[in-house]
Amino acid sequence: MKHGQKFGVVLISLLLALSMLLSACSAPQTAAPDIPTEAVTTSLPEDIPYSIEYTYTSELITSYYHLYGSLLDDFVEIYITNNSSVTSSILVETEIDGYTTISSDTVEIAPGERVEIRQNPRLIPESMEKLNSQRYANFFIRVTLLTEGQGDLLLSESNEILLYSRRDYAWVNGFDEQENHDLLAVYVIANDPAVEELLRRAANYTSSGQIWSGYGGHIEDDNGGVWDRLQAVWQAEKEYNLTYVSTWVSFTPEDSQRIRLPYEVLEQEGGNCIELVFLYAAAVEAMDMEAAIVLIPGHAYLAVRTDQENASYYFIETTLIGQADFNEALEYGNNSWERDSPKLDAGEQYYGWVTIPEAREKGILPVPWR
Repeated sequence: MKHGQKFGVVLISLLLALSMLLSACSAPQTAAPDIPTEAVTTSLPEDIPYSIEYTYTSELITSYYHLYGSLLDDFVEIYITNNSSVTSSILVETEIDGYTTISSDTVEIAPGERVEIRQNPRLIPESMEKLNSQRYANFFIRVTLLTEGQGDLLLSESNEILLYSRRDYAWVNGFDEQENHDLLAVYVIANDPAVEELLRRAANYTSSGQIWSGYGGHIEDDNGGVWDRLQAVWQAEKEYNLTYVSTWVSFTPEDSQRIRLPYEVLEQEGGNCIELVFLYAAAVEAMDMEAAIVLIPGHAYLAVRTDQENASYYFIETTLIGQADFNEALEYGNNSWERDSPKLDAGEQYYGWVTIPEAREKGILPVPWR
């Protein structure tokens, strides 16, 4: 991978000040919580010829909820055995009280048959607003035998589970380092109305007065179109009075990263290193260009590909917003990459590279609640 061109002169005093600030910026590290599950075998009365077992997720990572049942394991797995002499019709329902819709399946189970039902109750978008911090909630499961238009309740149980804040990035046990890093792509939300508004403002700063999509077949940004749009986003961000804010707050077990979503960065007029990268990457993705997140110990910055054919990138130090112009942010990003790329290529711990289009191909879609 090589860097793009068009860099300005960087003020030495500014770089020294930024270096001290970045020492406090916390990018996600590898120590973070597991996603525990609980297995339950229910004892039914002897005169009921069915057995029911289920396994559920006892801690739900809210920002990943749309990935349960695809990239992540199903939220709940139910196993029902029919020990009767007749085929039985059984309704299975699960929900998280007050936070999800009811997930339901009706299954026909032959005598002696054991069936598996997998369900993923979906979070109600409005409920996400409540999850600014961790909360406990009740997971309900109901199993009903359907006979001649009536329902005989076989099982009705509730279990307390922990819901993570919608802003908690957590490490998934069983995923390797790259797979966990790729999950950061959920916070790059290109279709957020706030990001669309940012691009509308950015159009005022392009040479053409427009924001257009893609690369248009140009090689290594030979027409300057990529650079022009990127600097326009930088200029538009200044309208929001954005500044770098070094914060690291967590209300989850062990060690996880608390994330502001892009619209929150704009509303609160600031963000830490990774949050400012998410915002800029969302704007880049919305313009149908390739963004990547560069992760180093305690910090993150942005890479933007200059064309569709070559591994050539602009590197942007997003924490300089409000302190420096765009060329200075590029110069600092370029210098960082020259220093960091050998360590990343060597696979050193805590160094990572997350390409947003590749994450999307793996099924890691943005948080869909806005």
